[in-house]
Amino acid sequence: MTSKEMEQRSGVPRANIRYYEAQGLLTPQRAKNGYREYSEADLAVLEKIKLLRRLGVSVEELRELRQGTES
Repeated sequence: MTSKEMEQRSGVPRANIRYYEAQGLLTPQRAKNGYREYSEADLAVLEKIKLLRRLGVSVEELRELRQGTES
């Protein structure tokens, strides 16, 4: 799915989605033309990020969770 579709389905602005990608929390595939291609798994990860952010988990803590250095 495209960035626009990801934004529509998740309710998370594209700028935030790109920020999470820059922080290493999302890793969409790239098409031959360089466009991001998000999967259903990426959407599920974004929904988890959204929930954890609402619960007050910082981006740094999310990154540590993703890397396995935080439980």
